[in-house]
Amino acid sequence: MRSSLKRVITALLAAVLLATAPCVPAFGAQTYYVNDGDNTLALADAYAIGADGSTAKLPERGVYAATASGTQLLGGSEYENEQPNIPNGIVRVGLAFGSTALDAVHLQIQTGSGFAFGYYDSDRVFRSVGSTAESAVIVVADTNVTVGDSAFGAYHVQLGDTYPSFDAAQAAANSCGGYPVYYNGSYRVRIGSYQSADGAPASQGTVVSGGARSVLVVKAGTDQILFGFDCGSTYSLSLAPQSGRGAAITQVAECKDRSGTRSCTYYGDFQFTRLNTQEPQKLTLVNFVGLEPYVKGVTPYEMSSSWPLEALKAQAVCARTYIASHMNGSPAYGFDVTGTTTSQVYYGTLDASANSDRAVDETAGKFVRYEGKLCETFYFAADGGATEDSENVWVTAVPYLRGVIDPYEDALTDPSFVKYYKSWSATISRAVVGDVSITYTPIGNAMTVTVGGKTYSKDNVRTFLTKICGLRYNSRHFTVEYDAASNAYNVVGGGYGHNCGMSQRGAQAMAEIYGKTYEDIISFYYTGAYVS
Repeated sequence: MRSSLKRVITALLAAVLLATAPCVPAFGAQTYYVNDGDNTLALADAYAIGADGSTAKLPERGVYAATASGTQLLGGSEYENEQPNIPNGIVRVGLAFGSTALDAVHLQIQTGSGFAFGYYDSDRVFRSVGSTAESAVIVVADTNVTVGDSAFGAYHVQLGDTYPSFDAAQAAANSCGGYPVYYNGSYRVRIGSYQSADGAPASQGTVVSGGARSVLVVKAGTDQILFGFDCGSTYSLSLAPQSGRGAAITQVAECKDRSGTRSCTYYGDFQFTRLNTQEPQKLTLVNFVGLEPYVKGVTPYEMSSSWPLEALKAQAVCARTYIASHMNGSPAYGFDVTGTTTSQVYYGTLDASANSDRAVDETAGKFVRYEGKLCETFYFAADGGATEDSENVWVTAVPYLRGVIDPYEDALTDPSFVKYYKSWSATISRAVVGDVSITYTPIGNAMTVTVGGKTYSKDNVRTFLTKICGLRYNSRHFTVEYDAASNAYNVVGGGYGHNCGMSQRGAQAMAEIYGKTYEDIISFYYTGAYVS
């Protein structure tokens, strides 16, 4: 009887809606539906009505169907997608800063020719103030500094005139053997580079010293200064490599890959800043690069470019989402993320391949979202059998960072996986370390390890593996068992990393062995998340 009444009510509601809006093709929020008579029905919200009496609101972002068993979301999302805030589509990557700040930066354009001199404004728009046809330059602080066989000084002779443009300043500089300087919004000409004021020939003009933020651009292999830039703390010098055909690629000699033997090559522009928190001659180096070229510079270093395309797509989407979620991560240094494992490994174009670039191109503009919000797309090498809830790794419970039993990863048989990640073990003497006890999370990963009275918890349990067990490769997925016969503890586990988010080796297995798509991979490792 109750079921029949529901059907009658449903039928009546449907009839009313159809009768009052015969000429309207679809319902929408805040829309008026007018019947053939004099009456008007205002629908603040529209709903789909299932045969069982259930209803589902019809937002513009989702498509629902009324079915015999209720209502079903057919496509889209009931949540409004958060849009990433990436000013002008440019991301900033810290390449050298703090303890790694540089005395000099050698740039060599490999694809393209010449540099534009300028600065980036607060909207991340490049403002050009000059240029050079040289394709190999050195950038140094405008202070007493030695680069190779060349010594540069903080003192210069400045001519008395100001100039209306870079070209005018360059012409004046050519006539006296000097160089143009962009100084707080105006163009000047300076001559020479001297270690002391007394050494500068004052008869040619006024002896000035470079400001605390002043930077020089020098022709590579010489001591010829091409350009000076000093806008105090307002703007920092940026060099934009030029290319008439395709994107310019520039080698930065001081930035090395993992091997330490190859200099990295990058898309984009380069900013040089002298900070008062560093030694006077040190330069902070930041790469200003478009979002998609940045992702191309991450993907083949976080995952082998020889891996299946769908795995690389998953990595590309995760890398893109990560940077979008970490904008302005280091405001003191003026960049968003680093180029190391503290953020994401970024070595530019060195090992990019057609396969890795394709993965980025075919997922361009796509992000991982949960209920419309951008996700924290943490990932790591291998889980050993299970990932872990975020609150058991760090502090905060994140709804899409839920631990899952991983049935895929173990199917891999390639030698590097078997050697380093599939399994590892150690034996530690009870007589040496004392008693060891371990607790586990509900999914089976290590939660705490107490050894010799000291407790390691959450992600710090991996310190137990490295410090006490001497294991380089380690994860949260391991067991500790006592062997009375040898009075020792056997530690056995697998995987490598913090176990929260996507297992990169698991992604490889899902694509390579099980034929899963990148959307499948992401929805498996990020519970309830989706790609859009």
